[in-house]
Amino acid sequence: MKRGEVTEQHVKVANRDFYEAVAERYEEIDGRRSSTLGEWLCRNLAAIRQRAPGGALLDIGTGSGFVTRCAEGVFVFRIGIDLSSRILVANRTAFDFGVTGDTDRLPFADNSFDVVTCFAVLHHLYAFENLVSEVARVLKAGGVFYSDHDLDWAFSKRFHVPLMLYRRLHNARSKYRKVSSVITPELYRLAEWQEDGIDSLGFIRLLEQAGFTVETNFHWFGLSRFTDRLFGKEPWTRGWAPLVSLVALLPK
Repeated sequence: MKRGEVTEQHVKVANRDFYEAVAERYEEIDGRRSSTLGEWLCRNLAAIRQRAPGGALLDIGTGSGFVTRCAEGVFVFRIGIDLSSRILVANRTAFDFGVTGDTDRLPFADNSFDVVTCFAVLHHLYAFENLVSEVARVLKAGGVFYSDHDLDWAFSKRFHVPLMLYRRLHNARSKYRKVSSVITPELYRLAEWQEDGIDSLGFIRLLEQAGFTVETNFHWFGLSRFTDRLFGKEPWTRGWAPLVSLVALLPK
């Protein structure tokens, strides 16, 4: 299927089928959800909790529940939502409730949550407009949206060749295909729809248009022990670090 023929529904179905196929082994295959990354995320979530009006957390695209596990003891109520019901069942102890649902139509009432998170999720999405409007709808006044660990397009463009070599060495596509014949090259391509990086500036504009005040950080933390030691603790400008972190606040 040519890129111009792909629809949002194609991308959603591919993501659902991908995570259904790897539900029980996702973190094992991915190999990047380390204890060090977990400790780092716990600190980030604790800092965000201090800025939020209450303790209700919604994690969008929760997958294996990495965020909600790290949020235990920080938030009093943790809901994870994902397109794959199988990955929710496989990780049901990671959250208080797991809900099968679509980011474009979150099955929650207005003003339901104090914090909404997306961790390594944005690059799986076809577009961001509906996500932003739904997040703004379900957040309470003064609520916080936190997104992290998506590749930024500016870095991908600048470091295209080294990034290509890294991906060949990491060879994630091959690892997943060995687990399930469901994961064809086409399905993987659709599930990783924005694999070459998200337009962080465009996403920020959408958040600001929805009334958010956005704080942005570009960083390296969580890719490997080597990059954590070398680059991980320093803030970087756009185009010089691969990962984009966004903390967006709604007015009180």
